Amino acid sequence: KETYDVYQAIIKTVGENDYEGLDKLVTQAYSNGLSSYMKTSIKTLKKHLPHIKNTFTFPYTNGRIEGMNNKIKVLNRVAYGYRNFNNYKNRIILHFNLKPRPNHKDRIQIKTSSMAA
Repeated sequence: KETYDVYQAIIKTVGENDYEGLDKLVTQAYSNGLSSYMKTSIKTLKKHLPHIKNTFTFPYTNGRIEGMNNKIKVLNRVAYGYRNFNNYKNRIILHFNLKPRPNHKDRIQIKTSSMAA
């Protein structure tokens, strides 16, 4: 019962972005009624408390980048590899509807052709 109550209290404080409440929950002493898994979880939360405070304070997340990385890994796995890096890069650009940048050779050709004109 105590483990369940602590678990629910943690969920409530995180849902309400209540850092002070989470800090109190993590730093308070508990009796032997907690499961070993909950004790380990509280120990982990206590260790990462300053970083958790940042998530409550700032609205930034790296979820979008992680999602892109995951999609790139799936593309690579589905294709069973690419013949060369340019094909791989072009497939990623196509998948994400990004605007392709001219590669180094294209820029050199553009510069030399404009100098001749």
